[in-house]
Amino acid sequence: MRSRFDWPLILAILALAAISLSVIFSIDRQLATNQLIFWLLGLSLFWVVSRAIVQLWQKLAIPAYLATIISLVLVFLIGEEIRGALRWIDLGIFRFQPSEIAKLTTIVILSTFYLKKTAGEFPNIVTSLIIIAPIFLLIFRQPDIGSALSIIAIWAGISYVAKINKKTALTLFLATLIILPLIFNFIAPYQKQRLTAFINPREDPLGSGYNIIQSKIAVGSGLLLGRGLGRGSQSQLNFLPEAESDFIFAAIVEELGLLGGGTVVLIFIFILLRIHAALENKDSFAQLLATGTLALLTYQIMVNIGMNLGLIPVTGITLPLVSYGGSSLITTLVLLGIVSLPQR
Repeated sequence: MRSRFDWPLILAILALAAISLSVIFSIDRQLATNQLIFWLLGLSLFWVVSRAIVQLWQKLAIPAYLATIISLVLVFLIGEEIRGALRWIDLGIFRFQPSEIAKLTTIVILSTFYLKKTAGEFPNIVTSLIIIAPIFLLIFRQPDIGSALSIIAIWAGISYVAKINKKTALTLFLATLIILPLIFNFIAPYQKQRLTAFINPREDPLGSGYNIIQSKIAVGSGLLLGRGLGRGSQSQLNFLPEAESDFIFAAIVEELGLLGGGTVVLIFIFILLRIHAALENKDSFAQLLATGTLALLTYQIMVNIGMNLGLIPVTGITLPLVSYGGSSLITTLVLLGIVSLPQR
């Protein structure tokens, strides 16, 4: 058991909690109450996980992997469809999103696999891709391209630290570029509209381009200090869709301004640097876990903020520790608990 906490990391997490809950409260008080409950549960799990030795996760890797695949299959059997996507399982008391748990499982199973393997050998690369293939395909089929690509981001990060051959990495990258146009034919119609809307959102301002346009308006209206909590016209009058989740960064900038949005970005940078510090851990398994977590959070932060600023297509990726939602929040806190360093 670990005896001490990484207090700087904890304070950074609590700072994001304060900003998140304040903005969500300004949008919907009931959602803020729900999110507070998620935070209390997530922080409790963070405390438990951060006190356990990381090697415990090696024993849980295969059972967790199998349970995750089963839960992803169950989504298609008993899942709740929302806006054309099957991503949630309703247990009556609460709903959970298996694809979020799958991110944690992917990090653990790949870290366990590469603990005694090297990505420098091509057969190991093939095996690692076979391992993540069921998770990737099941999430892609929901459809949830954003979360499916996060699985690839995790694999790329861990494989890099596991010393993947540069020639192999280049070959896989070129193969991906060739396959991408083919993948476009298999995505849902609304997802195709999101991609085309990104190129020219004003072609359909009340349809596929609506989200991007409203998000840009919210960000632009915040100026330096923002309109104030509860005073953002886009988020308060429901012009900004999913203001508490997918587009919460736009809501933050609208209400707290560039100063508030910049503060969130700086806190994220600090958290990512603390995770990067875990790479100095002499334990190889801890290094791999930290790498997977770093790759996942970097991907999600960049995609969500880029989406809010209109720099990349809308994918539905939430902002870690900030967006409304229990599955994403609890998964992120568990990951941070796993990789957090004892205080020095």
